[in-house]
Amino acid sequence: MTNDKKEYQVIIIGGGPSGIATSLILTAKGISNCVIEAQEQPTRKFGEAIPPNAKPLLKKMGIMHLIENPKHIAYYGNKSCWGSDLLEQKEFLNGIYGHGYLLDRLYFEKQLRKHLKSNSGILLEGYRLKKILNTKKGIEASIQKGNNNTILRSSYIVDATGRKASVCHKLGVVKKNMDTQFAISFKANLIEPIEHQINVEATKNGWWYMAPQHNNELTIMFFTLQELLPEKKLLIPFIRKEMEASLHISKLTKIAKIDFENINVIPSGTSRLDIPYGDNWIAVGDAAFSYDPISSYGITSALASGFYAGHALASQLSNKKDAMLTYRFIIEKAFQAYMEKLSSHYTEENRWKDEPYWKNRFLKKKDRDSVLINFALE
Repeated sequence: MTNDKKEYQVIIIGGGPSGIATSLILTAKGISNCVIEAQEQPTRKFGEAIPPNAKPLLKKMGIMHLIENPKHIAYYGNKSCWGSDLLEQKEFLNGIYGHGYLLDRLYFEKQLRKHLKSNSGILLEGYRLKKILNTKKGIEASIQKGNNNTILRSSYIVDATGRKASVCHKLGVVKKNMDTQFAISFKANLIEPIEHQINVEATKNGWWYMAPQHNNELTIMFFTLQELLPEKKLLIPFIRKEMEASLHISKLTKIAKIDFENINVIPSGTSRLDIPYGDNWIAVGDAAFSYDPISSYGITSALASGFYAGHALASQLSNKKDAMLTYRFIIEKAFQAYMEKLSSHYTEENRWKDEPYWKNRFLKKKDRDSVLINFALE
């Protein structure tokens, strides 16, 4: 068993979009850092859509060329059944940024890792975070890969571990869940090709999301409340019943072979930290604020938070005042806009307003205003 010790100005836990974005900015600014990622190889994550308005950020970060790779598909809008029985086409092309992109998400994760390494980034793959200690000199993080134990020392640690916010948890910082929405996710293989568009459909007990991938594969997700989920042995009958109750998704699944053997059930509601940083740590991406997928904030917000966190850390390490406050202001303003958009979007659906799911999702104006007032007072 070996025991190595290394020092960096910043340690980043998590090698997804938010962690890599943070590292890219820090490296560009000459701040020594390393990214710790538990998975040896990238795994496919859910969330495929890059909306058109993300393009300026991608260009600032120097990663627009990754998205323009032929593996990713131009994305001109969604098909949505929301608020009525009609399946409506919602186009992007009227906007100033043109089309978006549907990602081959696994390939994009590989691209990000390769891009980080080719830009002098340090990525330690296959290492798991075991322990964090606060010391007078800063942070000590113990990581392990097989029999290799390594202690990393730094001034700051970045939590880029996603919704689970592992670093915050180890530091005793609690993330607040604002609702109990979960996603049931699975794959399907198309027998016939369909348009490369995201399909969204509201139903009595939640809503469906369907996105085509390369090789005639579909990503399918059904969003509902934790309290509406059945026990595990009844999950497949539950999915089949909900699928049959849909007006449009059911037609698409009839031309697909569904993989019911690999079903994931994961939290997918809104959650947040009261304050996204502390004396020697900062949270990015879903570790700081987790968004309802209906908002399409996912990948873009992860990259944006890493971008701004990288700048904040660089300024903080240069002894510039209010760097962390600026970071907090930026991402909380984004969260405030998200809360307003979320409330507005869910209130457009009134067909099942007295059903448990929709009662839960209907954020009353006084409750929404309470959230916004809290931001102003903090």
